[in-house]
Amino acid sequence: MRFSWIALSALLMFSGCSQKGAFELFNMDETRERAIEQLRTGHILQSFETKAIISTVYLNPIYPENYKDGEYFIGAIYFERNNLDVRKWDLDTYGYTLTMNGKKATVFEELKQNDPRRQLIPVQNNWNRYYLIRFESSAATTLALQLENNQTGKVVLTYQK
Repeated sequence: MRFSWIALSALLMFSGCSQKGAFELFNMDETRERAIEQLRTGHILQSFETKAIISTVYLNPIYPENYKDGEYFIGAIYFERNNLDVRKWDLDTYGYTLTMNGKKATVFEELKQNDPRRQLIPVQNNWNRYYLIRFESSAATTLALQLENNQTGKVVLTYQK
């Protein structure tokens, strides 16, 4: 009998919490919420080792007034590399290609540490490189971003327009 009272009181205590959504726990504005909704992340793995990680945010639905002359993304990209490797850190150097629906980007601009556009992506760390990526406008309703390397594999991030 005592167990049922304890169980009943616990049930009543926790039943009041079920009406809250996840975003009510954080103090975010609507733009930040939309950025999190548009965030996609993928990994390229080989023999259980991470070779690359890509996280992107599709900017057109978040800022339609600013990004209307193409398909815009903010990307955070990590490549596995040797710490002694002094080569320039970009896609071509490590043999990767980034395409959207089979077409290469028209703009692939690295964003410096103090660039305010880096705050548009909710992924912030020191080992990623951040890029503003622009593709030509697409009439397709599905946008498939593909990061590929012939030796390690590929990952596809899909967005709906």
